[in-house]
Order: sequence, then C-alpha cells, then structure tokens
Amino acid sequence: MQLQAKYKEIKEKEVRFESILCDDAEYLIVAFGSAARIGQKVIEMCREDGIKVGMLRPITLWPFPSKEVSRLSRQVKGILSFEINAGQMVQDILLATNGQTPVAHYGRMGGVVPAPDEVIQALKEQLIK
Repeated sequence: MQLQAKYKEIKEKEVRFESILCDDAEYLIVAFGSAARIGQKVIEMCREDGIKVGMLRPITLWPFPSKEVSRLSRQVKGILSFEINAGQMVQDILLATNGQTPVAHYGRMGGVVPAPDEVIQALKEQLIK
C-alpha cells in the first residue's frame, strides 16, 4: 500500500516533457533522445510546407507524460511515435490516447539514424493521406 502511494505521487509530480509548437498542431510527433533532435528539423520542414506538426519530447519515460499525450490526442489528427529503437514507446502512446486518434510508429534499429525526409515520408504515408 505504501509503495503504491509512492508510485502515485511520483506519477503526479515527476513527469517531465517539452512541448514544441503543439498549440496549433494538426499532427504530433512524440520522440525522445536523438530522435527528438531529428524531430525538431522535421517539424521545421513540415511547417515550411504548410503542414502543422508539433512535437512532444518526453524527458522522463517513466513516469510517461500520459496526461499530456491524452490532452493533445484530442486536438490532433494523428500521432507519430518516432523512435530509434524497436518501438517500445508506441505502447505508452496507445494507452494514453485510448483510441482517440490514429497512432503510427516509425523507427530504426541497429544504430541507423533516419534523415528528417524519411520521417516526413513516414508521417505522410501513415497519417496524412
């Protein structure tokens, strides 16, 4: 019981994230670490092309910023989980959105870092149809 109370307090007080251009976003990228650096260029390039993309960058993966993802899922048309791994974070995003908006995943493994153009192509193919 005491441990559950501690977990609850951590989830309420220790969530850390950064929102980038999310206020008017129609599409959202959720990315952390190196992928977030690429994601910043992606949103810049998309906005130059008239596509309103924002990014949520989790700073803590636990506790995950579920409340913020849920809030943003009600305003956007789709969310792209962009990860340089096998896609472990996409499950957290799916749980947070609870089916409110489409969620897609784009990622790479094995140390291959995607270029911003590849991420934009994945965003367009999977969410902007």
